[in-house]
Amino acid sequence: MVLILRKSVKSLQLILNEFTLNFEPVTNSAFTSLRANLKHTAFIELNQKAVVDVMYSDNNIKKFYKGMRVMGIDGSKLLLPDSAEITEDFGQISCRSDHPDVKGSHI
Repeated sequence: MVLILRKSVKSLQLILNEFTLNFEPVTNSAFTSLRANLKHTAFIELNQKAVVDVMYSDNNIKKFYKGMRVMGIDGSKLLLPDSAEITEDFGQISCRSDHPDVKGSHI
């Protein structure tokens, strides 16, 4: 499941080699064969436990809008203006890099 859910630009064999570093090597065909035996209900159950139960449990609801839950997921990235009020509301993200000249944070 972990290998299927991870997105990677690497080749399947390279991912398998990295994942099974401390175990017996696995071939592409062996992984594909095992993946074919995986039931689709595993993803349904994972979604139920990891997303639905967590997001829709009443103790996680902080605000309502006109009596309805407001939830949104967006993968957009944008830079907000650098102000104390915006930083207080949204926080900051620290930048990490191996390069010594690249450091700091942004909103």
